[in-house]
Amino acid sequence: MSLREPKSINDIRTAIRELSTRADLARREGRNADAAELDQRVRHYRDELSTRP
Repeated sequence: MSLREPKSINDIRTAIRELSTRADLARREGRNADAAELDQRVRHYRDELSTRP
């Protein structure tokens, strides 16, 4: 399954917000591996956002 890559800055910010919320929920439920994967995706999107003008 392929995730849709966000194109606009707004899409990236929305993805970061959504994934961060899901990671917090995963941590609360004790799903640390899932939380770590989601945190990695958030870092990727933040890196991508930092390269944008």
